[in-house]
Amino acid sequence: MPHPARISPSAIALAARELLEEQGVEGLAMRELARRLGVRAPSLYFYVKSRDDLFRLLNTAGLRELGAMLTAAASGATDPGPRLHAMADAYATFAFASPQLFTLIFGPCPEERHADAGAAEAAIGPLLAAVADLVPAEDVLDIALALWSLVHGYTTLALSEQFQMGGDPRKAIHRAVDYLLVGIEAGRDH
Repeated sequence: MPHPARISPSAIALAARELLEEQGVEGLAMRELARRLGVRAPSLYFYVKSRDDLFRLLNTAGLRELGAMLTAAASGATDPGPRLHAMADAYATFAFASPQLFTLIFGPCPEERHADAGAAEAAIGPLLAAVADLVPAEDVLDIALALWSLVHGYTTLALSEQFQMGGDPRKAIHRAVDYLLVGIEAGRDH
């Protein structure tokens, strides 16, 4: 008679994320994950095909979570400027709450670890929608990428403690977003 399953995909994902945050990418080993779940490592392979598959699942779940956070942040404001500021805060909040997952998602990533396309689209969707309210359709992607790069850069530098001259990285993010918004507004006048 088969014994009842002692693990589930959600339990594996939760334990993998905890292990990732505690020990980083290098510490996320299938054997350690199995130990934490109280099973033998081969049992994990009923749910994930490989370590790369586990990373892909983490990337997908992380992007979906980030997308949900950005959507929630964007829903609180109707004007594009305040929406962009709220999303910048949500992006930084996600990064600081889950720095290893953030690094996994946005760091170098072999193709076999890429998140599914739907998760990536869900994550960028709120930004594209806010920018679409600011600029002509042909400029949306360029401006969205500029805004994302700006917020991502500040966030990544803050995570790696590179603001050694002082200052508040979150305040700096908002100042930079304000300046970009002023530039967009000035571009409309020409």
